[in-house]
Amino acid sequence: MEEKRRVLEMLKAGAIGVEEALDLLSALEGGRPEPRPPARLLKVRVEAEEEGRPVKVHLNLPLALASLVESFLPEEAKLTLGRQGVNLKDLLALLKEGVPEGKLVEIEAEEKGPVRILVEVV
Repeated sequence: MEEKRRVLEMLKAGAIGVEEALDLLSALEGGRPEPRPPARLLKVRVEAEEEGRPVKVHLNLPLALASLVESFLPEEAKLTLGRQGVNLKDLLALLKEGVPEGKLVEIEAEEKGPVRILVEVV
């Protein structure tokens, strides 16, 4: 019972995600966790301004087409990623090696206007 409580406290503190908590609780009960379906999509959400105009980009790309994401991003979003130390080409290259699920990049910045960028694998 104490182990279950610790798992729930870790979940509450944000140290682990819901899926990981379910896997741990299942393991504590002696059951096997159900295999997760493989990640299939790269989701990109950008809200920015370019030349004084609001720009919203919402992409759901199959992982096989993830290399195309850069062509859809507004220039301000690309610059913001670079200033935040995110190399988009390196990030996309890592997706070919193995696909981590969840948020890869989440940025909220105030530069020439509000910029919000979210990149995640689902």
